[in-house]
Amino acid sequence: MGTSKSMPTPKGGKWTRVKREISSYVSGSGNISPQQIIGSTIIASGGLSLRSTKENLGRSGGGVGKTGGRRAQNAGGSPLGRAASGLAGFGTTLGARDLSQALNLIGIDDMRGKPAGEVISKIADHLSKGLHGLEQDLMRNAIIQAILNAAEIAGDPTYENLEASLQAFLSRDGVEGLIELFLTQYIFYRIWHIIEDHVNKRTDNQGDISNMEVAVEQACRSNVHDEVEYQKKVGSFDNLDWFGVDGLQVAETIVSDLEDRLRAYGAGQ
Repeated sequence: MGTSKSMPTPKGGKWTRVKREISSYVSGSGNISPQQIIGSTIIASGGLSLRSTKENLGRSGGGVGKTGGRRAQNAGGSPLGRAASGLAGFGTTLGARDLSQALNLIGIDDMRGKPAGEVISKIADHLSKGLHGLEQDLMRNAIIQAILNAAEIAGDPTYENLEASLQAFLSRDGVEGLIELFLTQYIFYRIWHIIEDHVNKRTDNQGDISNMEVAVEQACRSNVHDEVEYQKKVGSFDNLDWFGVDGLQVAETIVSDLEDRLRAYGAGQ
């Protein structure tokens, strides 16, 4: 799935229910859905973030760029919210201008003419800056995969290929489409990284493991899509400065509402 080796699924407390649901799903012995496992996992782990789910907007935190990006930096926010607003700011600038200016506005210089893979890696490094260890690994991989999915470039992609393909994606799906890809990848990586260990302990049938992985990913994708569509409907993405405090607050709201949406599947614990 593109992340580092999975961690041991925690024991005790609310994890007992998560493991019971996984076992039931794998064996087909109960009416357990992927959404229910996702919700239970988020509840047991304390939220979407590996460190903390919601940080006060008044705290300082790792920034996402220069000029306007410094305003978002000063506003603080959660690591996931900051990454989402930074990626949205990057996408907004790329859609309206070019890749060089988009990179410059998030704090990356002198990448013109570099291979696409190197540029994408640099973006992921920058937007996950300030994180460490597993949290940085998951965030970085989610950003890389989201951009690759948006660009859909193959072979030996160039800087120009990346610019053109991302602009085509943004013209078609908008910056909200890029955020949808990113949040889908992050939440899937976050959930699967924790539960994969127990799934492997419950069955050695690779087909069953693969089917469950796909089901969890599809459930994450469906819920993120529904949340983004709701945010579009209420106008959250309209005329927004993603590098400013308002942009960060919208990103935090999307993340928080998405977490609440997913937690509801595991309610009753």
